[in-house]
Amino acid sequence: MPSVRTYNLDAIDISGIRALLWEALSLKWAKEGHYPVHSNYRVKYDDICISIAELAAKKNIIQNPPIPQMQPFTREISALSKQRIGIVIWELVCQQILYIDLTQSSYSGNHGFVFDITEYGQKVLANGKPIPHDPDGYLDYLRHEIPDIDSVIYTYVAESIHAYNTNLLLSATTAIGCASEKALLLLIEAYIPFLPTKKEQTSFVQKTKGRFIKNQFEEFQKSLGGQKGRIDRELVDGIDIIISGIFELLRQNRNSVGHPTGKQMKKENVYASLQIFITYCKRIYALMEFFKSNYCTTNNIKTVSI
Repeated sequence: MPSVRTYNLDAIDISGIRALLWEALSLKWAKEGHYPVHSNYRVKYDDICISIAELAAKKNIIQNPPIPQMQPFTREISALSKQRIGIVIWELVCQQILYIDLTQSSYSGNHGFVFDITEYGQKVLANGKPIPHDPDGYLDYLRHEIPDIDSVIYTYVAESIHAYNTNLLLSATTAIGCASEKALLLLIEAYIPFLPTKKEQTSFVQKTKGRFIKNQFEEFQKSLGGQKGRIDRELVDGIDIIISGIFELLRQNRNSVGHPTGKQMKKENVYASLQIFITYCKRIYALMEFFKSNYCTTNNIKTVSI
């Protein structure tokens, strides 16, 4: 009877297992030549478990178990670790990224299961991180990229991510639209003291205060056109696509599902919205920081919430 080398991952919680799973899958498909991801990507349940365990040991997250003196030996992971990995893998099945290949699987507990990648899963995995299917990883990345992100924006993004991962696509669309609107309102508010004269500031506030977000943004675009010469070029390059285009996309989607239109959202479209949101929000915060660093303090009117 062969001896056993057992990896203990019990100290790693579900979010940690989830992050390791994504990395282990990426490393495995690259090692096997499946890059970019294609339909031949296939992985056995036992292989996933061992890949995660070895990766955790390599990262010094867990202790590398000693190699048994008796040869040959098998590799195993603890029962609780298997349970947690099974939960995370089943999430990917529920999210239609992986599916159980019934023609390849043999049913002896979980051990014989073989997972293939779906067409949708190919698109998801090929995009790399941050991916909405790893909620903790996505939100950690958001905080890393925008450390001072507004709590309201963060709350709505988190809500959208969790709704997306439970296939509540209308809710996810509404929440990411709310996050986008809050970001734009903060940008417009930060822009007011950047205007060079009190007259321009007062006029801008009169045109935007209490208006719908679409109208406020249109006024912002008009005003910003005359101020671009004062703004660093890298911040205004591509602004019509990065901010204007994405804002309009998220706003229209939110309006479509936020009213009883009967419109349905495809999962791929919601995924795309979540993928582009961080880039969009980063540019907004970069502009806000520039505005605040270049306020025309001698002409500022009293800050007005709009």
